[in-house]
Amino acid sequence: MKKIISLFIVFTLASCQVKNEVEKGPLEGVWERTGTLVFENKLIVDTLPLSDDRFQTKIFTKSHTIWLGNSKNLDSLGNDKNPGGGVYSRLYTVKNGVLTEFLTSGTDQMENWFKSNFEKDENSNYPIDFKVVISENSYYQMWKLDSLGNGSGELYKRVE
Repeated sequence: MKKIISLFIVFTLASCQVKNEVEKGPLEGVWERTGTLVFENKLIVDTLPLSDDRFQTKIFTKSHTIWLGNSKNLDSLGNDKNPGGGVYSRLYTVKNGVLTEFLTSGTDQMENWFKSNFEKDENSNYPIDFKVVISENSYYQMWKLDSLGNGSGELYKRVE
């Protein structure tokens, strides 16, 4: 009987451990942009690497995301004219191959950009949609594709 009770306790503890593990979302982690995809007729026809003087990073938690980016834009005196930027979302969703980020705040130029290009929803967020293709260690989001499937996308690799 003691063996049965001991096995029951071990089994119960083991099953509690499994229940406490929360499934990781497909984008949860840290992503670094590595390039730009060129689309023609909905097909990728070229991949342009991101230049060494530019970076973009996206960090996804279970529900929040932040985008950070910067590139060098030197004036004639060697001063960087680009202060960089960032955008924060208190919520994002991935459904049926579409990533929706509900933008809530950002650095000056980025916040001005999304407030002037997107409409506010009933929760005072600015939703933006991207068609996405996600694999374990990379994903891309299609950006500015026209009705014929021509345009570009951002290619990211998983960093963490």
